[in-house]
Amino acid sequence: MISFNNLLQEYDIKPDWHPVLPSEKDTAFHLKQGKITLFSDFFKFFNFRLPITKFCKSVLDEYQIHISHVHSLGLAKLHHFEFSCLGLGHIPEILVFSAFFVLVWKSPFFTFDRRDIGVSCLRSVPSSSRDKDWKKKFFYIDAGVIPGGMHWREMAPKEKFKDDGPPADGYIENALFKRLSQHPSKCQVIPEGALMLAGTSLLWRDSRFYPSFHRFDNGKCQIAVSKSASDVYFDMLISWVKTGDWSLFDFVDPPCNATLRSADRVVVEQEASVLKIHIENFLLPAFTVDCSAQLVSPPPNSGIPYKDNWEEKRYH
Repeated sequence: MISFNNLLQEYDIKPDWHPVLPSEKDTAFHLKQGKITLFSDFFKFFNFRLPITKFCKSVLDEYQIHISHVHSLGLAKLHHFEFSCLGLGHIPEILVFSAFFVLVWKSPFFTFDRRDIGVSCLRSVPSSSRDKDWKKKFFYIDAGVIPGGMHWREMAPKEKFKDDGPPADGYIENALFKRLSQHPSKCQVIPEGALMLAGTSLLWRDSRFYPSFHRFDNGKCQIAVSKSASDVYFDMLISWVKTGDWSLFDFVDPPCNATLRSADRVVVEQEASVLKIHIENFLLPAFTVDCSAQLVSPPPNSGIPYKDNWEEKRYH
């Protein structure tokens, strides 16, 4: 199992954000002053990254919920929806998200379930986390990593939350709604390079390379996708979608007998940095840390006051 310090390094959770483990008496929902609670599962299995995207924050704001209060499977659906939209060449829309998903209260978490509207953008969803102890593996981090504040809803354990969703005539003819309805996909872990290409992650180890993938049909390499200048890239992406060739959406809905393999390419001279192309998609933390800088390992003795392996110590 991944240790806490390894988690910080693997997902570039910066020391400047002051991540700390809880004490034995702490619980996930007694937020510390100036801190928020995050779970390791968010990062490992459900495509959550820091900094968060503006779309993720806009959903939290729309429903007036706190990131610490969202179940990992609900967060997985949110990030899957965002990636799917971008993979199809569309900008994610809250209207369409709220058409497909209903916010429900399942104490002690809020989560997003598929709304019963006859169609879905999901073909399959994990029924549970891969780690049965995920609720115990949380940590605190400075609240400023998600600027703008978040609303904490106080809910009784058996209280019902009402979310009627938008009226059907508001989304039924929406182009994005139609595309996603026609292509339900599998909610799963997505390769980091694909998250980078879509603009939902800034986690990239070596700025000398661009994330790139080859598609193999029945063992034969057919086409490659990689990041280039943003305008050119999106022109290519939209072209692939329109012509029936593959796009980033294939990572969640791969064609039969096709596989996608990483094939990162070297950055050419004067090419824009992969870490800056989609920077406008993200809500940057309210600190002076450059989130588009190349990743570095956290320094030793980074101020974590407790044992750094979740397997060695139980938390509430």
